[in-house]
Amino acid sequence: MELQGIVKFLINPLLYVLAGLVLLIFINKRRHRAAIFLAVYFFLISIAGTGHYFSKFWKIDDTFNKGTTYDAAIVLAGVSDDGWHIRRKGVPYIPDDFFATTEGSDKILAGIYLTKLGLAKLLLIGEFINDSYNEGKAVKKLALDMGLKENQISIYGRVNRTLDEVAGVKPYLEKHSLNKILLIASEPDMRRALAMFRKKGLNPDVFSVDKEPDEIDLDSFIPTTNGIRKTYWFIYEVAGYIGYYLEGIV
Repeated sequence: MELQGIVKFLINPLLYVLAGLVLLIFINKRRHRAAIFLAVYFFLISIAGTGHYFSKFWKIDDTFNKGTTYDAAIVLAGVSDDGWHIRRKGVPYIPDDFFATTEGSDKILAGIYLTKLGLAKLLLIGEFINDSYNEGKAVKKLALDMGLKENQISIYGRVNRTLDEVAGVKPYLEKHSLNKILLIASEPDMRRALAMFRKKGLNPDVFSVDKEPDEIDLDSFIPTTNGIRKTYWFIYEVAGYIGYYLEGIV
């Protein structure tokens, strides 16, 4: 198992619920205290409110300026469901360039929208390829279908992760003299992505999508699988940021 896979396994908050339950079987002293601690821990990781407050702390405020025409809007890859395509590989009625949406689709839709409005002259995205699925090909077709012209979208190079995107887009920007840029990413990803861009000497304005609502209701304090998912992805982002910091990437 690669290091990234090990980290993903270790940051799974449910792993420690299981470990706590196993521990309860074997301990005799202070079992009640341990049970209370485990119950509180499970409650906190399983409510959407925990992810909400963490996200508010972690987010980067938008610096997008409606009065500016950006030379380029950069959208991070991972905007479609590549797994959906791979599971349907060889199905004759599904086109290779069909755009299957996922939670990350907001950012490409935002990029297309802002470029179409004329707020960005060019939409840039890396070419993410997984097995037989080429996301860049599907994104380009989607953008053209939604009204962009061929000269308004460019795929600047092959990417597998955010680090590749930063390394690939910088020479493209320099070669084409694109100076005023806008980075579009989901709100939980933006802090790490922006730090990586700045590490490479790029200082884009930012526009986050998939934002947390300003207010939450009582349902946000009821344990749900969605609450666990939100907690996991926050931990994942923090762990990723720390890992990149230790590697000197951010």
